[in-house]
Amino acid sequence: MKDLKLAGLTSEKGTSSIEVNGVTIGGKEIILIGGPCAVESSIQMSLSAETVKKAGGKILRGGVFKPRTSPYSFQGLGQEGLNYLVQAAKEQDLLCVTEVIDTLSLDLVADKVDVIQIGARNMQNFELLKLLGEINKPIILKRGLSATIEEWLLAAEYILAAGNPQVILCERGIRTYEPSTRNTLDISAVGVAKELSHLPVIVDPSHAAGRRDLISALSKAAIAAGADGLLIEMHPNPAEAASDGPQSLYPKQFVQLARELGAVARAVNRVFAGGQGDEESLESLRIQIDGIDQTIIESLAARMQIVRKVGDQKRLDRVKDISRENEVMQRLVNLGNELQLSSELVKGIYPLIFEFAVQSQIKSKLAKEKELKRSLYPIGSK
Repeated sequence: MKDLKLAGLTSEKGTSSIEVNGVTIGGKEIILIGGPCAVESSIQMSLSAETVKKAGGKILRGGVFKPRTSPYSFQGLGQEGLNYLVQAAKEQDLLCVTEVIDTLSLDLVADKVDVIQIGARNMQNFELLKLLGEINKPIILKRGLSATIEEWLLAAEYILAAGNPQVILCERGIRTYEPSTRNTLDISAVGVAKELSHLPVIVDPSHAAGRRDLISALSKAAIAAGADGLLIEMHPNPAEAASDGPQSLYPKQFVQLARELGAVARAVNRVFAGGQGDEESLESLRIQIDGIDQTIIESLAARMQIVRKVGDQKRLDRVKDISRENEVMQRLVNLGNELQLSSELVKGIYPLIFEFAVQSQIKSKLAKEKELKRSLYPIGSK
């Protein structure tokens, strides 16, 4: 990696963050970028922008120039699509990003979008990378279809060496022999890239999976692995999408995923402000309650597993421990008071939990004693 003179991570540089119009990529906050694969109409983009805003996203994505494998596939709306993208982002106070494929498209979008994307097929279009080094815009550089991490970082080096320090690396899956997904998301690439480079790293789970049912799991895995952001495809009506419909989330799925990402971000000491614009709606509040209820049930199940282990170490006549129950109850009441939780609620719930635990331990010990007697004195033995 001796040629990573600008992209390489050194103790002097530390990690980099990129700020664009109030949005920081590479900081503590996880940045969500969402929208359709291709811009198709003004209505489509307006609806997409509303969803991205509702989910807590900061950047609207949409392809206006589409390099496709087949020459007969939808190639994008060009200038018309660019206008739809920019206007929709402006309506919702979002930033916007789109892909450029050549000099002509770069000249067209450079002054109109906030972030420019280089797709996987153009990762090693070195002349285009040099041109991107001459503009003052953040560049999302996607990893090539079969590119090594070193090749990916050296592609970033081209942009940096040409004068633009604002490069964001994007892992989007690589081609492998596994046919069950469109590509194989290389989660390890996030960690490796961050060890070798100071540049921010985001992940595109949509192009990796090629199927919407995996997007949620891959997004959470990406955040847990250290990604600084997510680039997720979402379409108001994926069944009618001009491209990549099967991997595009429905708006409700996109918003729901955003609500779930906060817990993963907190677990790795990051922040994700997802769905803030709709936190007080009845639907949102019920979803939050459902999540808390699930946590309560899971915690009760875990408690009962430990209770059974405790019961195995007690004598049958010592299963119920009044002093221990009183001690725990007082501690929980005090904790409830600190959290502004009614002491009556705590005193109403926990005696039931204590009694159920005791009865469970008694039943378990009696069953084991009965089994022991059967083993010592089989039926029919003298």
